[in-house]
Amino acid sequence: MTKYTYSILLVLILLIGCAKQEVTITRIDKPTTIQEPTPEPSDGVQSPDSTPEPSAEIQSPKPKPKQSSEDIPDEINEILAKSETKLESYSYNYREYGSDLLYKTHVKGNNTKIILPAIINVGDGKFYNTIYLDTDKKTAQGYCEPRSRCSGTFGKIKDLDYTEEHINTPIDWANQITEAEKIGERVVESRDSLYLQTNVGKVILESYYGFIYKVEGSEKTCEFTDVSFNSVKEEAVIPLNSII
Repeated sequence: MTKYTYSILLVLILLIGCAKQEVTITRIDKPTTIQEPTPEPSDGVQSPDSTPEPSAEIQSPKPKPKQSSEDIPDEINEILAKSETKLESYSYNYREYGSDLLYKTHVKGNNTKIILPAIINVGDGKFYNTIYLDTDKKTAQGYCEPRSRCSGTFGKIKDLDYTEEHINTPIDWANQITEAEKIGERVVESRDSLYLQTNVGKVILESYYGFIYKVEGSEKTCEFTDVSFNSVKEEAVIPLNSII
């Protein structure tokens, strides 16, 4: 091989070496990741793309509201509502637990008649044994009824304080119930009833008319017995001298 040939080979080897070195350098200098440009100072207004992710507090579900104290199971609510649609009048004996005194009560609409267990002496030979209430006008009147043990002057004896004379009826108690839970079932005076735990105490609620037979409260227990439904006439709850 001639010296000229050696020279050509040497030049080729040098050229190939330089080409490989250039490729290697190019690969080293090429960045392997893309660097995000540094954001310019902001004036406090964020662009739509830079909205921060919601915090954990915002993302967590809102707590469910507590059940209202006025919520009553449908079964009980439907029975309570019957007193407004099925019960036009009623009569009963009212007694407080531990007492033998019975208040014979007749109710029709806004008018109530209460026959007292004892005659009330107001002096000057005047007595009354019956109270007439008007729940709309909030009036109470004491009467001495004819053909009774009340002697002396018959008819109206005096005006009374409505607040003092008014005794909650079974429907008054029913209207105060805002919480109720069924404990069991009862049969009272041959009628199907529910035994409930309520906000006014334990209650026995008659199922057909929504009438309350008993209230076991924290301060006293009330019983309503010898009940008659829808049999009270208007003249039974209106004073005789008020009937035209």
